[in-house]
Amino acid sequence: MAKKKKWQKRYVVVKVESAYGVASPDMTGATILEVVMLDGGNPYAGNTAERERQREGFGAFEQVNTGPYVERQIRVPYAGSGTAGEAPAYDPLLRACGMSVDVTADPAPSVVYQPGSEDEESLEMWWMEDGQMQHVSGGRGDWSLTADSQGLPYIQFDLTALYRKPEVAADASMATQAVQAKELPINKQNTTANIDSHQACMSSLSLALGNTVQYLNDINCESVEITGRQATGSTNIEAPDLASKDYFSAVESHNGVSLVPVTLTHKDAAGGIIELKGSQVQLSSISPTNSQGIMHYDIGLRFLPTGSDDNDFTLTFK
Repeated sequence: MAKKKKWQKRYVVVKVESAYGVASPDMTGATILEVVMLDGGNPYAGNTAERERQREGFGAFEQVNTGPYVERQIRVPYAGSGTAGEAPAYDPLLRACGMSVDVTADPAPSVVYQPGSEDEESLEMWWMEDGQMQHVSGGRGDWSLTADSQGLPYIQFDLTALYRKPEVAADASMATQAVQAKELPINKQNTTANIDSHQACMSSLSLALGNTVQYLNDINCESVEITGRQATGSTNIEAPDLASKDYFSAVESHNGVSLVPVTLTHKDAAGGIIELKGSQVQLSSISPTNSQGIMHYDIGLRFLPTGSDDNDFTLTFK
């Protein structure tokens, strides 16, 4: 009887490429990620065309993939490495989504990521599935952060890469197991938030990097490119008295747009700090909601850069 492949026996190995789309011969220098979830994704995606023919009679036609590529989804804990000034294990995923990285020791050790608009790095990935693997290269993508109160926060990466057929799994012993602190729940003990100097009673905050990711397949050229970005998000907060904070004035845009700072600071189990900070955030919408019998507001967020400075927001591990 043929061996049945176990869904649970899956993991992923990643590495930043030194040359775009050029696969490494082995996993030297690659990282085995600690992940919350690996989606099945689409290991053979692509646009299709039908070979249509005129004939006497009905029926379907052959369908041809005109440019195969791979789509994968990875969810990782929203936590750092556990060491101040050391990049998180999922650093290759952030960089493959167009995030620049700056390691600094002043005034304290920290690793700072922010979006970029050129010179995006790329990723190669070994998708391991109980004895077989799909080793793909040229990967780039998008990510989103989910931070809900009394839940465990996570970052979800949606990646697109150049197609390569699955094969028998290679030896992963040359890859390094990720050093990953354990994520802590979003709550009063671990998390603080600030919207325009107001410490809102917040039940959730989300951020979507908003990359436009395009697979290109032309004569002599094949690649995955990031061609645009609009960082947006939302937050759900308890509705304050207008005298304490007038969120309606902040949201109004018919007579001028207000841009305010928004910060979410969270610690991981090793005592490290992760700070998400947008300096120019538009509160774009407001909607009353019911949360356990308490009036809350759902507020839309637009993280804006200063001109062409790519400073929509920063994600700092310190």
